[in-house]
Amino acid sequence: MTESVKHIPARMFSTFVEHPLGIKFRGQHPQEEILLFLRKHWITNTGWVLVSFLLIIIPVFGLPFIDVIDLLPPTTPFGYIIVGFAFWYLVTLGYILLNFLFWFYNVNIITTQRIVDVDFIYLLYNEISSTVIGNVEDVTYKRAGLLGSLFDYGNVFVQTAGSDPNIEFLSVPHPSTVSRIITGLLQRS
Repeated sequence: MTESVKHIPARMFSTFVEHPLGIKFRGQHPQEEILLFLRKHWITNTGWVLVSFLLIIIPVFGLPFIDVIDLLPPTTPFGYIIVGFAFWYLVTLGYILLNFLFWFYNVNIITTQRIVDVDFIYLLYNEISSTVIGNVEDVTYKRAGLLGSLFDYGNVFVQTAGSDPNIEFLSVPHPSTVSRIITGLLQRS
């Protein structure tokens, strides 16, 4: 008897979706069903979001102080100041975009046949590690710290046999559930 599974549509910024609807990945086999789609927990973004907010407001509140402490010579053309602000915000936008891309494209996928870890390293380089469920030897999860306990996120380590790389899911939501799902797959195989 097959059990009925409710497929959930994955939203653009989802961090934990069981049986996601509408997600496919390169190299997915025809009979391979995605059981779990993961990204880092959203709370892990607060550091770079706060830094970004500060980078955005520093020029606004810093402009009066530049004039007060005579940081720029009085003969500095206004156009140079505008170019300086434009450069500041361009670098800030780049910082925001890179941090968002690192969060958005670093994903972990657990299917009925294997475990896939996609690491977005640089803009033009990503690393994809995968192992079949039969090669998994051990699954360990660690939830540490106040934020990890409060928001229920942590690391899941999948130890594999042979030459397959060990797979790490870093700062994922509900690490105990992730570990339980992988262990359940091991018991079925």
